[in-house]
Amino acid sequence: MCVISKIVTAIFSNFKLKCKWEFVAYAVLLVIALSMRLWDLGDQAIHHDESLHAVYSWYLAEGRGYIHNPLMHGPFQFIGTSALYHLFGDTDTVARLMPAIFGTALVAIPALLKGYLGRAGAFATSVLLAFSPTMLYFSRFARNDIFMAVWTLLLVAMLWRYLDSKRNGYLLLSAAILAFAFSTKETTFMLVAILGSYLTFL
Repeated sequence: MCVISKIVTAIFSNFKLKCKWEFVAYAVLLVIALSMRLWDLGDQAIHHDESLHAVYSWYLAEGRGYIHNPLMHGPFQFIGTSALYHLFGDTDTVARLMPAIFGTALVAIPALLKGYLGRAGAFATSVLLAFSPTMLYFSRFARNDIFMAVWTLLLVAMLWRYLDSKRNGYLLLSAAILAFAFSTKETTFMLVAILGSYLTFL
């Protein structure tokens, strides 16, 4: 009995140690990812697409209202950026702050997929997302591409978890994510078609 107790204690201690180091590893990676995304965020000249998102968000912040225009996609970015203008002022840095935050969040999402990718696989995915030149670029760019990357990966994680557990909570979270995605960009219709066809086949 004493031997079994020692084995269980050793396994549990090892598990706690792994979890602790895993948490520290993700925390360090997220700090690095956020630093890379915030560094000199407002120094680069505003791109034409960014200027449209920035100025119409400013109009909304100034009380001029908002009218949906499919050319500039959904209201999510305008409402979010407008709120940030209220909090921090209307600068080029603040216009890009939401993408920087979402780009950092994207790095953390693979942790939700540990059950499918494994601990090492999930962390490796996070590292690749953190240092990917493409993901870094769009995490510093005032467009809605990085938001859609977050919604897509979150939706995949929730659907996989639902298929495994059949818990309705994951369906409710999926519905909320889809609502945010539809309010972000019209490519959500393509996302629904791709995942929907997979689920139909399954």
